[in-house]
Amino acid sequence: MSESPVQPRTTWEYCLSAADELTRIQAPADAARHAQTVVLLACVIAAGADGAGLTGTQVADLPMDGTGGALDMLQVAARLSVRAAEAPPGLGGEQRAELLAADREDFAAVQALAEDVLRVHLAAAPPGGVPTVRVCVRTAARRRTLHRAAQALGATEED
Repeated sequence: MSESPVQPRTTWEYCLSAADELTRIQAPADAARHAQTVVLLACVIAAGADGAGLTGTQVADLPMDGTGGALDMLQVAARLSVRAAEAPPGLGGEQRAELLAADREDFAAVQALAEDVLRVHLAAAPPGGVPTVRVCVRTAARRRTLHRAAQALGATEED
């Protein structure tokens, strides 16, 4: 969503930042759909974090999988998570409103994109235990750095 390196201050901003990082590797080509996917992921991370009593930087400790984890919240309580989120204008509020107004088909399309994002991160997570949002965000950042380095060197995926 945002390219500025502003430090998150609120629990919502931490959720939005984590969702943005998770989505960067496989962002939908359509900017509006990308923004909706980020906000939907932020909403489910926020709902999972709230259920686990995690606030501020602690939202990064939310498991990505398992009961109450990010993927579980996305699959079983996505719309409720969007309704419960307190996304202010300029920080996902507009996309939250779009998601709330979306019909089932449009909402399901964004939900499917968000699920694809989480599944990619779960598949790339180090073995052993259930990865957290923090682990997946760090892994995503390393993968982006390696991808940019390969591009700078002129390496292709075939190399």
